[in-house]
Amino acid sequence: MTHPSSSPAAPLVSVILPVFNGGPYLGEAIESILSQTFRDFELLVIDNCSTDESAAIARRYAACDARLTVLVNERNRSRAHSDNRGHALARGRYIAKMDADDVALPHRLQTQVNFLEHRPDVDLTSGFLQTFGATDLVYQYPVSPAEVRSALLFNMPVGNPTVFFRRRLLREHELPYDEQIQDTFGEDYEWIARVAQVAVIENQPEILLRYRTFPDAHKADVHARRTAKASLIRAQVLARAGFVVSARELHVHNTIAHYPFVLGDITLAEAHAWLLSLAAQNERLSYAEPAALRQVLAQRWFWICYHNADRQVDSYAQFGRHALGRAYPLSAPLQLKFWLKNRVLRHF
Repeated sequence: MTHPSSSPAAPLVSVILPVFNGGPYLGEAIESILSQTFRDFELLVIDNCSTDESAAIARRYAACDARLTVLVNERNRSRAHSDNRGHALARGRYIAKMDADDVALPHRLQTQVNFLEHRPDVDLTSGFLQTFGATDLVYQYPVSPAEVRSALLFNMPVGNPTVFFRRRLLREHELPYDEQIQDTFGEDYEWIARVAQVAVIENQPEILLRYRTFPDAHKADVHARRTAKASLIRAQVLARAGFVVSARELHVHNTIAHYPFVLGDITLAEAHAWLLSLAAQNERLSYAEPAALRQVLAQRWFWICYHNADRQVDSYAQFGRHALGRAYPLSAPLQLKFWLKNRVLRHF
């Protein structure tokens, strides 16, 4: 273990960076934190018994910057174990998550500190992600607490590598990561779902991190395992909130929860009926603010229709014919794009 030699005074922020065989990218990730415009932080790099040079790379940086502490797990454990270890050792008022293959923008920590310092009503925040590598996209997330809570029914409503929260959440509530979950996505989604029960989450509509992406061939197996785990977590989220869901409805829900929304044996009408059922049950349960949930459901209805145009089904007409379509007005360019896509697939 490498210990910092600076003053024992607690920093304002603790950045937790787990790593396993992240050597090719770890230096860039560490540098992006050490070069932040905000300086009052500690960086905890937790190596999960990497078989590459990850620990040695981190130690080289620690030798030059006392804010960095390197810890190596006694044996290879789940990613959740590394997160929990970081939480236990963190001294900051705030905790920031960071991944070993991403690059934080220089103003990330300052932006998030400013936000929570001026918003005592918010417990956890995150930002948007700009992808690089295999893709060049911006991952956006719901912003308001009501939208975040609504989107949680389907997927992660936060940009996980930019999660930033008050450490007191860990003291006041039992919120360890589930160390039985081996896949990174699963442990994060499951943890956020529990945090959302006791905390206010509001995202910042600003790109705060460059998120590295890899070719699909490199991640197909990981994606399949994460999707399966996410389906189990969605079932837990729905049950915990009190939604009544049949086996068939859960199948529909998991199918329309994530891109590319391929319906398979599910009809558009069946998907719309389930979305309306969620809205109706929410009126009884008061799980989420009704208008926010309906907006999230309407947006999802659009993407389902947009991605399921084919020769047999006029998805453009179906979108506008159903109630949620009428609740989700499209911009003129998007409407034209949708109409053209549907027409080409059905007539050419």
